[in-house]
Amino acid sequence: MKVAILHDYFDKKGGGERLMLNLARKLKADIYTGFIDKKMTFDTKGIKIISLDISKKLPQLLRNIKIAKKFENYKFPKYDVYIFSGVWCISAARNNHPNILYCHTPPRYLYDLKDYFIEQSGIVQKGIFKKFIKYWKKKDRKYMENFDIICPNSNNVKKRILKFYGTEIYRKCKVVYPGIETKKFIYKKHENYFLSTSRLDKLKRIDMIIEAFIKMPDKKLIIVGKGPDKKSLQKISQNYDNIKFVGSVPEKELIDLYARCKATIASAIDEDFGMVSVESQAAGKPVIAVKEGGFLETVNKKTGVFFEPNSESLVNAIKKCEKIKWNYKLIQKNAKKYDIKLFAKKMERLCKSVV
Repeated sequence: MKVAILHDYFDKKGGGERLMLNLARKLKADIYTGFIDKKMTFDTKGIKIISLDISKKLPQLLRNIKIAKKFENYKFPKYDVYIFSGVWCISAARNNHPNILYCHTPPRYLYDLKDYFIEQSGIVQKGIFKKFIKYWKKKDRKYMENFDIICPNSNNVKKRILKFYGTEIYRKCKVVYPGIETKKFIYKKHENYFLSTSRLDKLKRIDMIIEAFIKMPDKKLIIVGKGPDKKSLQKISQNYDNIKFVGSVPEKELIDLYARCKATIASAIDEDFGMVSVESQAAGKPVIAVKEGGFLETVNKKTGVFFEPNSESLVNAIKKCEKIKWNYKLIQKNAKKYDIKLFAKKMERLCKSVV
């Protein structure tokens, strides 16, 4: 079976990028992408990647529109099935069948978080962005109608599809949870620190985690990652020695941090799925997760503790977590449900069903 994977672009080490690269290896698929920055993303060795050569230096909105247009007009070779991953490459769906969309989420800047993204724009850009949203919503809806199967990465995302696209598109949905290489993660006896590995962005609510640890100076927090809020987050925590930023770290170091932490803290606003939760569990470590979004699907009383989205509730959850005697083998067993091999098998079965 000859498979093509279409992915918007590779310019970071994100969950979507890792997932599609792993899937390409499992299915021996070719990847088509708007552009790739090999220095900024994961190892692509052994994978045939065709870049459409859109300049990454263009203003982001203009760059992404160009990617959509290039995908829409590109003459793809004949494949048995086309797998789409992203929000810009879906413009190519009309002319390339049979096809499957692996849906990480409907574009949040068009729908549930549009007000947030408008507010983040500059004074001049706000008006332009509002017009873009009105214009692109119609195109996005039209593109979504061209898929044979849509695979939301969680029931949470499936609900968004129903809300924003309606029943006709919703009927095409079959949830397929993403997968990680669980065998890469290891368990070690915990040391005296909690771990945050999310992007330093307002949507991840790292400020709320910091606020909780400011109230608990005897407890240590290590924050992995980078993002636009780095400076402001460092500023509010600068007088507290129990809070440490380590920036982006190599994969080996990240796996070691997971292995040795007491627990991982995840607080993102209505997270699509939440790979952080699964990675933590693969290392046998409980997850202290905000009680919303995809975390409700991956965390249970044997694998973690929930909190409401405020620092006081998080403080109580951390204290509760410390009192529980966690069974790391049970936690790791739960993570096996999200192994990359299972993900690839499910996607392969879907591919065969549409060929």
